[in-house]
Amino acid sequence: MMPKNINFPWWILTVSIVLAFTLPVLVQDAMFQDAMLYSSVSHNLAIGIGTFWFPQYSTLNIAGIPSFHEQPPLVFGIQSVFYKVLGDSIYVERFYTLLMLIAHIILINVLWKLNFNKTQQQRKLGWIAVTFWILIPVCWWCFHNNLMENTMSLFDLTAVIIIVQNLKKTSVNYLAWILAGFLIFLASFSKGLPGLFPIVVPFLYWIAERKTGFKKHLLLTLLLFSIPALIYTILFIIPISSESLSIYVFKRLLVRVDSMPTSSYRLEIFWRLFTEMIPVLLVLFIVFVVGYFKKANLAVRENSKTAAFYFLIGLSGSTPLALTMVQKGWYLVPSFPYFAIAAAMLISPYISKSLATIDTSGRKFKIFYIVTIILFISVMVVSATQFGKISREKDTLSDVYKIGKVVPRFSTITVPENLYDEYDFILQGFLVRHFNISIDPTKEYKYFLTEKGNTSAIPAQYRRVEISLVKYELYVRKE
Repeated sequence: MMPKNINFPWWILTVSIVLAFTLPVLVQDAMFQDAMLYSSVSHNLAIGIGTFWFPQYSTLNIAGIPSFHEQPPLVFGIQSVFYKVLGDSIYVERFYTLLMLIAHIILINVLWKLNFNKTQQQRKLGWIAVTFWILIPVCWWCFHNNLMENTMSLFDLTAVIIIVQNLKKTSVNYLAWILAGFLIFLASFSKGLPGLFPIVVPFLYWIAERKTGFKKHLLLTLLLFSIPALIYTILFIIPISSESLSIYVFKRLLVRVDSMPTSSYRLEIFWRLFTEMIPVLLVLFIVFVVGYFKKANLAVRENSKTAAFYFLIGLSGSTPLALTMVQKGWYLVPSFPYFAIAAAMLISPYISKSLATIDTSGRKFKIFYIVTIILFISVMVVSATQFGKISREKDTLSDVYKIGKVVPRFSTITVPENLYDEYDFILQGFLVRHFNISIDPTKEYKYFLTEKGNTSAIPAQYRRVEISLVKYELYVRKE
């Protein structure tokens, strides 16, 4: 039976693309090292190692601090609930990441619809924005992994939806604005200062639309700012939360910003932004070229103000990253839904008119519909075949599973100095997540682990454990 809604097959195609880019890797074992770090801390919290305000990663944690404060604690607390309910399986963090992915698809579509009334056909074209969003490489890469940006972006998106919805009303619903401010606080409580960018959305709306007075939008911006400011003031008054947040801000955040750069120049983040947007820009270019040769009216100006508004939101989520030298591509992920919506706005009038000319009862449309269903099923089948495989760091992870069969859980293993880097979460991240095993170069424990070939580092009081490892060698103290 053919769908009457012409956009339904396009949604099937869009969801298939989203899942094709994410699911086959997401279901495999192993994640990016930061994702393993966050999963480890969350899992530890779930099984009683550490507390919400003072989470634990490993025996040494990081930077000589007795608890883990690389990020605010909210996401660890949320994910720990998932582990408590669903168990210890590696698929718990994957299920959580998949939920974040699905929620983004839904919320991007909800935000898209807010810009059109119920009679406009463009209202049904949210799949364009979702497609543009997932075409951005770092977006689908981020959803291969359990990264903090996935959660932070969700809170920010929900806040922006509430803000945009209320900006379109003449009256002010203070409860809605307080809720939006609370969601912005939750975003910042997930990944720090970058989560605060939706505070400026009312001001950006005034810049793009100029429909109502500047004073009103300035007051709304101040209202949004006041909610997280008030909550953080309260948290810094309460002793336990004040101690936790003070460690995060003064001993970790400011230290990283001041002395741990990841970029060679401040404007590097804008080059990364441009390169990530290349797939979207190519699609826009193709659509404009096709429209030009067809002598079609692309009607780019029809949504130009709205596109500018979302483009500004995207900039508000990405530009502040240039203030520091700590810049990584996935930090941009929370800003990309708005860039995707802005790009989709430019071509949606043309796409809407083009779809209106399609005969849904015709043979070509039926074939297209069947192809989209086959594509969706194919993606699911291919993803199912990837269960049990290892997506990255195969040698390390294979060795970790073998080590975990010999070394008791909750142990600490001695390693040589050259094998330990507190910011390298690959080896220890896998050990902690799967077996709660830490590594430590400062003390001699029962077991000693080193890389193969590094015989000079092996203390005399250890003997080799006869297990077949690929990358490492395990030793035990002689009786």
